[in-house]
Amino acid sequence: MGNVYFLSQQEAERLAPVSSAAMISITDPDKPLAQLGQWDYLLRESFYDGGYSRETIHTMKESFPFKYASYIDSEQAQRLVAFLDCLIQQGVREIYVHCYYGRSRSGAVAMFLRDKYGFTPNKEIDRPNRTVYKMLQNPQRYDELIACYAKKATIVPGATSFIGKLRAFLGL
Repeated sequence: MGNVYFLSQQEAERLAPVSSAAMISITDPDKPLAQLGQWDYLLRESFYDGGYSRETIHTMKESFPFKYASYIDSEQAQRLVAFLDCLIQQGVREIYVHCYYGRSRSGAVAMFLRDKYGFTPNKEIDRPNRTVYKMLQNPQRYDELIACYAKKATIVPGATSFIGKLRAFLGL
């Protein structure tokens, strides 16, 4: 079907944009955006390389959305999946994806492209972030459970960014 190249932020910043190829840039929320050239297709997302599960949500209860605000959420997963679907529909056959080290978050996206669309990764996928991979498979996977606990807490609708969630938590 196509090729997916997952790499570190440093490698991505040295890479000249490839004609008709796409770049997905995943950075940490507290780090600057990657310095990338003019790609034909570019999506930027920002979330930490961490994970959570149903058990984590049960343990954290209503504090989960605040304590895990900077991890991948359903909206980010939906944007990633929609972007990838759009690329496939447009016939893009080369997709580059980077995260800080080029292994976990970007590896999860590469694994998703391999498993769903038959893309060939540029290297072995040895440490994919399992939460990112599961969220790409089903972006709403945890929404219902999170909503059960959210009813007990005051959450401002639309406050999905870290700052938005922090403001909601502080009542600002």
